[in-house]
Parts: sequence; structure tokens; C-alpha cells
Amino acid sequence: MYSIDTVRMVMADGDGNAAGKELQEATELYRKGSDTAKSIELFKRSILLRPTAKAYFELAGALLSSRQYKEGLDALTIAEKLGYTPLANLMFRYAYAYANIPDDATATTNSDAAVTYMELAIQMGYAHPLQFLKKDIFPNLSVNRQFDATYTAALSGGAGNDPEKSLWNTYQVQFPEIQLPLVIDNAWINAHKPQAEISYQYERFIPEIRKARFSREGGDTYYYIALIKKDARYVAVLYCTVPEEVDGPNEVTQFYLISYSREGKIIDKMSVAGRSDLSGESKLFSIQPNLHFQVREGNEPPQSYQIAGGGKFERTEPPLALR
Repeated sequence: MYSIDTVRMVMADGDGNAAGKELQEATELYRKGSDTAKSIELFKRSILLRPTAKAYFELAGALLSSRQYKEGLDALTIAEKLGYTPLANLMFRYAYAYANIPDDATATTNSDAAVTYMELAIQMGYAHPLQFLKKDIFPNLSVNRQFDATYTAALSGGAGNDPEKSLWNTYQVQFPEIQLPLVIDNAWINAHKPQAEISYQYERFIPEIRKARFSREGGDTYYYIALIKKDARYVAVLYCTVPEEVDGPNEVTQFYLISYSREGKIIDKMSVAGRSDLSGESKLFSIQPNLHFQVREGNEPPQSYQIAGGGKFERTEPPLALR
């Protein structure tokens, strides 16, 4: 079934009508999501009756959704050699398969292959490039060190794309959504090790990154933490910094709340949690669904703020219970 020479030998024979019926039944069953294993059986039955590029492509989708990634890649390879179109959709599935196979010790890791196929898919005009940024589809793709630069360059190269807008869109969508209220204290920091590193190419959105980029000592590492608010006027996010020399992220981690215009210009910024060095007092940050938040440093009284309608951080009176 996965030998292209054998497939091409039998393509002219077989029952095309019966194969088409099996393919339609398999596709409908797969899209309902009720019995993927049965749909795989039907896709293969259709191929045995008469192989087509479409049948192999659809079979690959069912295999990938049931985590049979290596066989899914075999099916995609045959679909490609049979001339499946649109080719961008095929590249997307290649990227998905490689992104979900754990890296091995080979010279080219699976995540590198995933980034390469992502780039090809976007360059070929894949209609939904933002899917590559979705953690539920590609949970580990953005961790690859080549991802940010490759994604932005590929997206910027498309007809009619604005490189600066593409860079901003790529940056902002990588902050994970969270449910408010949120409290960041030492216990929270200990339990949430930062993982998604912010690339140096986003220095225009976090100017301190430029210092880290050119520091002889290596500087801080910056991480995406959370999307706090996104509406028609502004975007507010949380990121953190961790000095390169610290042993653990909970020792010296500083969290910043920052707001941007919808075009990516900084509106306001504030250090809200953690600490910048071992000798300093830790800050505690809490924010409510109505975007009122408090920052408390050490044993000092908490300072109360709100994110105003235009994205500015404004001082407010503390709640009555704290007066």
C-alpha cells in the first residue's frame, strides 16, 4: 500500500465507482468523529479498490488524528507522489505529523522538519497560517529555536503582507489565554516554570531584549506568560524575565504587565510580580476579571490599579476591606 511503484502499477485497474463510494463513506464517518478506526478501514478499502491521491490524503488525516504519525507520513508521501493538490494542505499535514513525533537523536530533528514543512505550507499559500500558533494543534512547535524567525519570514513574504504587521501578529498571538482572577505569588511562580521563550526578533515590543541580545554576559531570557485582555483598543499581556545565571526560575523571576495598541505600540508597562535580584523584596500580583489589579511589595500596603479603557494603568482607591 505504501510502495509508489506498486500503487502506480494498479492505478489504471480496479473499480473506480466502488472505490469512490467507500471513500465518501469513510470521509463522512471520519468527519462525524464517531469511529475513526472504522473510517481508516474504509479509506484503506477504497485504496485497495483503486488508489487515488485524495484517498491517501484523507487516510493520512484519519491516521494523524489517531496518533499514528509514522503511517500517516507514509500515506502523505504517496499522496504527494500522486500529485495531490492543494500542495499547501499536504505540507500542513507533514508539519503536523513531525511536530507531534518526539525528537530523536538524528541530525535533523522532527521539530526541525515540522518548521521546514510549516514554512513550505505558508509559502505555498496555506489559507490558515495562524493554526501553526495554536497550542492545541502544535503544542511544542513554537519551542523550536527556528520557529519565530521562519514563521515571520514566511508570512511576510506573502503577496500583500506587511512585514511589521506580520511580526506584531506573530508576537501577540503566542501569549496563552488564561482565566481571571489570577494571583502570582511565590507559590505560583514555583509551580509554573516558564517555557515559551520570546525571540530576540521581538525587541521592538520589549525594548530591553535589545540589551540582552547584545550583552556580553548573555543577559536575561524573556518568556510568554499570559494574555490578560484583548479588545478593539488594546492588548494587555504578561511576560517574565529570568537572568541567565540563576539556578532556578523561582529565585529571580520578574513579571511585567504591558499593554499595546492594536498596531503594537507600547501604551503602558509595569513590574508587577517577582523580584529582580536576590536581595530585593518579592512583589505579589493579583488581577480580577474587571481588570482591577493590585501590586504588593514585601510587607508594604498593596497598591491598587485598573487597566483603563485605552490600555493605561491607572491608580485607584483600595477596596474598602483594605482601608
